[in-house]
Amino acid sequence: MEEEKPNVTRVSDVKTEVYKDGLQTTFVKNEAWDLGLYFMEPGMTTIVFSLEETDDGTADEWYGPSHEFYMIAQGVFTVWYGKSAAELRKRSGQSFVLQEGDVVSYPPGWKYMVQNTGKIPGSFFWGKTAPKPGIRMRELEPTKIVQ
Repeated sequence: MEEEKPNVTRVSDVKTEVYKDGLQTTFVKNEAWDLGLYFMEPGMTTIVFSLEETDDGTADEWYGPSHEFYMIAQGVFTVWYGKSAAELRKRSGQSFVLQEGDVVSYPPGWKYMVQNTGKIPGSFFWGKTAPKPGIRMRELEPTKIVQ
């Protein structure tokens, strides 16, 4: 088997996926992780996503028990987390605010929802560990793909 070599990915070489809650560019997708950049307009809110062990069907997307992180490049974001998708959609429960330069780790076992609560378009680098063997993630399809 040939040894894997370092790989450069240029922004101009990747596609941008348009979702109802923002724009996503994925730079790396392999057996270890997915890495990318996300852009959100002020007031935009992500779907509810779950990193829980099992899929109860209430979150918009389910990734299985994965680890995820954000590094805020620009803007201000509020993150809600909990066990109830319905409560998150009401912006109820535990929350915290992220600002430019902050890094947050989302551990498995929770549902999350993020809103750009700043006054300017925001962006963050994100990373998510690959799902465990046998996990079939449930994800929404993009509304448009820009090459």
